[in-house]
Amino acid sequence: MPHLDLALVVFVQAALLAAVIILREPKLLIPAVVIGLPFEYLQTETVGMLGEGGVGGAIRVMLNPGKAAMAATIAVALWRARYEPRRLFPRSGVLLGALVILAISVLGLGWADAQRPNNATLILVMYVAFVFAAPSLIEDRRDLERIIAAFFLAAVGLSVLAVAQRVLGVFQWRAVLVQSDAYSYRSNATFADPNNLARFLAITMALAAAAILALGPRRLTVYLAVPALVLSAPALIATASRSGWLGMLMACFIVVLLAPVPRSTKLRINAGAFGTLGALLALLLIQGGSDAARVRSLASGVDVVLGVRQFLIRAGWEMFKDNPLFGVGTGGYQNALLLVYHWVMPSWAKTSLSHTSFISILAEWGLLGVAAFGFFAARAGGAAVRIYRASRDPFQRMLGGWLIAAFVEILFQSQSEGRLFEEPYLWLLLAVAAALEMGAAAREPARAPEPAAAGAAPAAPAAPAAPAGAPA
Repeated sequence: MPHLDLALVVFVQAALLAAVIILREPKLLIPAVVIGLPFEYLQTETVGMLGEGGVGGAIRVMLNPGKAAMAATIAVALWRARYEPRRLFPRSGVLLGALVILAISVLGLGWADAQRPNNATLILVMYVAFVFAAPSLIEDRRDLERIIAAFFLAAVGLSVLAVAQRVLGVFQWRAVLVQSDAYSYRSNATFADPNNLARFLAITMALAAAAILALGPRRLTVYLAVPALVLSAPALIATASRSGWLGMLMACFIVVLLAPVPRSTKLRINAGAFGTLGALLALLLIQGGSDAARVRSLASGVDVVLGVRQFLIRAGWEMFKDNPLFGVGTGGYQNALLLVYHWVMPSWAKTSLSHTSFISILAEWGLLGVAAFGFFAARAGGAAVRIYRASRDPFQRMLGGWLIAAFVEILFQSQSEGRLFEEPYLWLLLAVAAALEMGAAAREPARAPEPAAAGAAPAAPAAPAAPAGAPA
């Protein structure tokens, strides 16, 4: 059975990679990015064979069909803009912030112990290039609807697989996710980490809630948004990700708060949602088990966000105190912890990677990095707010409110699980924000000219103009 699971996933990933290559409609590359990014199976399983860095590491990263689609998007955009390069520089506030983060990441290599770019820095170059290139393929409302539909389709598929992992025990491909009770498996679907699955489900559930409230009953909401919302809820529970649970509540609360519905409706929705959530939690606590234990741990407050890795935060703080201006350099946290600050690590520690994005910024980039991050956050957040306020159109306001909620959720969850600038969906959302600032939501797709009716008489030739002075 494990070999059958492996063969099935390899086949699906190969099919997605082939679709990325042979797509005849370049605009479908962006939905391919949405659907392909969760397939982290091959890039995770081939670490031992291809390694973390170098050429082998680059090949391993591109085994993810979503990242391959990102690279294809950049190539297609460059080709389409070969005679008009300015199309690759959309007027958006998010671009300068993205460039600042890329610049500080590259400059940070200069004072790091290992002065060679790792895969995280190399892939960041592609992410930033994607933010510049993707808006040229997101031109109208239909393109945006395709992206939204791709989120819903991916959530439905991942949710079904996540529930099957937990209930039926199929495709449990990461032994490290078996909990201490020896039977519960933290569902991760095709993501490498269940917390990453929870992050994707949280932002997709927020998108589904926003679409239902703003657009009402239509094909996109009835056939895609509602199933995605319903199926993602049990899948999110199956991830056992406490930060994902809290992030989902936060994101959904924001989109309801910003939804174009009356205030009384918002109050009823929040009351009904939290009442239903309370009932589900009560049933879960009565049932007991590992999930119930993780729910009870939510009462620990800040500890649930920081987890048992508080020594990693202390180590990062010590690095910052010793190097307050520039930090230890890009990618230098783990090396500094193991060689210089190992006295901070307790004897039971099994991880040496920072799991708190703000501490990573402090430790590796110092105050310079904090300033760069503040500039980036202000530009991204400001763009989302401008999109929300720019129009009274429910579709655009829905997307603006969702971008605000998604940015907040990703930032919040990265404080306990890391993966802020390494999160590819963050850069996809920035590309969508840039396209919206360029007016994509206000443009309807161009319609092909209708063919002439069969059997219609040809148009009569125009009469010659009468000479000047002739009687009418």
